[in-house]
Amino acid sequence: MTSKKFLACVSLAAALAGCESGEITLAPTNIDNSTTTGGSGGGATNPCASYTVAGATRAGSFDGTNCTYDSTFVSETNPLTVSVSIPLISGVHVFQNSLFVGTDVTSGTAPAGGTGPTLTIQAGNKIAFTDSGDYLLVNRGSQIIANGSASAPITFTGYTDAVSGTAGPYDVQLWGGIVINGNAITNNCTDTQRASNACHVTSEGRPSTYGGNNPADNSGVLRYVVVKHPGFEVAPGDELNGVTFNAVGAGTTVENLEIYSSYDDGVEFFGGSVNVTNLVALYVRDDSIDFSDGYDGTINNALVIHSPTDGNRCIEGDNVASTRLGGGASQTPITRPTVRHLTCIPSNVDVGTHGDSEGPVIRYGARMVLTDSIIDGGRATARFARASNECFELDRDLNDDTSAAARVGESTLNRTVLACQEAYVSGTADNIVGTGTPGDTGTQWITNTGTTSYAFNTFNVIIAAPDNANVRVLQPNTFFSFDSDAVATTVTIVDAAAANVVIGSAGDPVTGGYIGAVRSTQNWTASWTYGLNAGNRAVAGWWE
Repeated sequence: MTSKKFLACVSLAAALAGCESGEITLAPTNIDNSTTTGGSGGGATNPCASYTVAGATRAGSFDGTNCTYDSTFVSETNPLTVSVSIPLISGVHVFQNSLFVGTDVTSGTAPAGGTGPTLTIQAGNKIAFTDSGDYLLVNRGSQIIANGSASAPITFTGYTDAVSGTAGPYDVQLWGGIVINGNAITNNCTDTQRASNACHVTSEGRPSTYGGNNPADNSGVLRYVVVKHPGFEVAPGDELNGVTFNAVGAGTTVENLEIYSSYDDGVEFFGGSVNVTNLVALYVRDDSIDFSDGYDGTINNALVIHSPTDGNRCIEGDNVASTRLGGGASQTPITRPTVRHLTCIPSNVDVGTHGDSEGPVIRYGARMVLTDSIIDGGRATARFARASNECFELDRDLNDDTSAAARVGESTLNRTVLACQEAYVSGTADNIVGTGTPGDTGTQWITNTGTTSYAFNTFNVIIAAPDNANVRVLQPNTFFSFDSDAVATTVTIVDAAAANVVIGSAGDPVTGGYIGAVRSTQNWTASWTYGLNAGNRAVAGWWE
């Protein structure tokens, strides 16, 4: 739509029932329904969010297109203490300071999820921050309800992306990111601390606390949410992630979440049990998925594609991120998430911003259950002539806890394709037994072909020449997996010798009838994600 048409729609919005703008009908709120527990609409001519507290009404200012909220509305030192709803506008909700929800509790009993103020963001909204050091924080007890849809996703980004339009496709650190503090379990607290309501772990970013004793804690909803260009250093030496889940409980809903062009990690889980369905991490410079501190949730359908010039690990797992030595490797509860249907497409860059572009690494006592997945280093080898880095790593540089757990099946791989020149590395030597001890190799552990039985690992395939023209791991020039057979029990790929390799069987079928994250016949990334599909991106995908 042209600028003249857009401005005409805005100026006539108060007089007309609506004005067609392609996808959104403009209909600003004309009723001031703010109350002492929050509200939406700043008044008869102001569609911005407002709320009343202590008899004073605070509202955003409307310039005919965007709503702007200064530090008197919300800030780091002026958090929301009542529930507030951000109404749908055709423009952008611009925050000139951090958006903190609820009050941080550093001692005693933290409020239970849902008992504090709630921030509700209507579907289709764009939220932007003017200062790179600002971010969104949801404290314990509070909730965020960002319930978008495939046709009306909710976007969080920086001002230069959403308003001035000067951000580049790979720009990062335009703002901080999202931090959610929950009351679920972290192994940075002891059983005694949890039982006595004394679990208060300091979060990344400016000081706030998280942790508790409720694995089912509910911090709200993130559904069809796109987080673009985050990762600024909001505290000295402390860059935020796209979304940081601090002891967030399984009562929280996270479905269809994208992190786009993040400087630090895409999503990071510090303990907790929150589950994630349909995750996209595109052009993340550090770890696309990072977990530690006792995280035990499930991630189902995760598409990770690194930048053509940057990126670190598709997955990084620790047991205790802050310790990594001594008792940290065995500190309970142990980190052990389940990851189903991962597609990891590294760009094979060496020495990017945070290290090499590579597949998952599990280390320092962490465990992981990985199933029905694809790590494809061949795409970048064929496109950029870069040899792929390791597809999978059990790192034993400092202790043997990680490989010891893997030997007895506490970490497992099933129905997974590793297509890399360097399929496996263990840090000090390519064996699964222990540092300096002869024994089965990591590749034998993956394929269950060693002298010891690793029957918990089934139908895994290693392709050492993934750039061979005969190899078919993903559909050519796409990120789509191949569909299953007619009865949804197996998937057939092709190795470098042009031979069919069947993954799964009737006795151990592929989960849901496919491996990897996304199929062309069920493209759950369509319409709402940014940067993946033609028609909603600034640069074509290098994988095409």
